[in-house]
Amino acid sequence: MQDLDVETRDRIDAMFFEARALLDHGEKSQALLLAAQAWDSLLEPRFDWDVSQSYVHMLAKLRRDAGDFEGALEIMRALFESGTVEPYQDRPHFVLDTVYYEMGDLDQARLHFVEANRISRGRCFQGEPAKHKQLIQ
Repeated sequence: MQDLDVETRDRIDAMFFEARALLDHGEKSQALLLAAQAWDSLLEPRFDWDVSQSYVHMLAKLRRDAGDFEGALEIMRALFESGTVEPYQDRPHFVLDTVYYEMGDLDQARLHFVEANRISRGRCFQGEPAKHKQLIQ
């Protein structure tokens, strides 16, 4: 895994933050476009940077919150298929769970929440909406 240079990281961070602000103000199309541009500006191999997972999570959550569930699932599946998710990492599972939850696929959400919970020993739910933990209780 390589460290992304600070200038590129700061530029991509700013694009993702602006995309989130656009979405929060109801500019869904512009937000999705800017987030896609941010992701596309990450050099190949996209999943081999120190910040890759953070960017995938930002993109997936933005797509989820914009109602683009298929787009969110697509980027999360690509992350898992990249082979860069370590067995001790619960966050990718948790983000994937939230996509399934918000799209109404509670069976898949429950399956992945259980895995995130197992890996993190419950820590993955700290600071998150209670509705997620309630799904597995």
